[in-house]
Amino acid sequence: MNSTGVVHRRGFAILVLLAAVALAAYLVHARLGDDTEKARTGKPGKAAPAAVNASASGNGPAYGADAGNGDGYGAAAAATSAPPAAAPAAPVGFKTTSLTAKTLPRMGNVVVDSGGWTLYRFDRDTANPPKSNCSGECATQWPPILVAGDPQVTGIDKNKVGTVTRDDGSKQLTVGGWPVYRFAADGKAGVWKGQAVKNVWWVVSNTGARNLTCLPPGAVPPAS
Repeated sequence: MNSTGVVHRRGFAILVLLAAVALAAYLVHARLGDDTEKARTGKPGKAAPAAVNASASGNGPAYGADAGNGDGYGAAAAATSAPPAAAPAAPVGFKTTSLTAKTLPRMGNVVVDSGGWTLYRFDRDTANPPKSNCSGECATQWPPILVAGDPQVTGIDKNKVGTVTRDDGSKQLTVGGWPVYRFAADGKAGVWKGQAVKNVWWVVSNTGARNLTCLPPGAVPPAS
């Protein structure tokens, strides 16, 4: 073999070796680049996927998502409950189970409740139709006589006894259509300090009429 051929073969071998080295270097570089891209994006050669909105899930919001509007499991938030309504005030007055006509010394015919208290009528009320115009402070001084159900009636025509519905919904007894009351200043049963107070309050008789038998000094009997 002449020296020229040897040189040619060596030159070719060197070229092949250089090409192999270049190819290996390219492959290593490509592999390193792919690994770097995968580490950065999570997928070789592609951008990382956009973050998924939990509320857009086909199965409803994920646990912890939209915490202000649900329980995290897709259930709607419970409605805020309204504060409980205040309990209605207890009706002002005294409940009775009976009305009784009786005769008191000097006063004569009166009507008393189940506690024995003398009862009164008020000229500013109406009897036809029955209507009470005593409420607020007036009802504190002149407590209405209230009833639940039918009272026991003694010495009074049952047809004269009825009820009227007060503004607070309670049932007040009437005699002859007139709403009846106690007088707080009487202090005890069997007295009638409320007779002719302001010339509008009167002891009530068993027919519902005013009892004018005994009037205090200065009282002016009504014209009718």
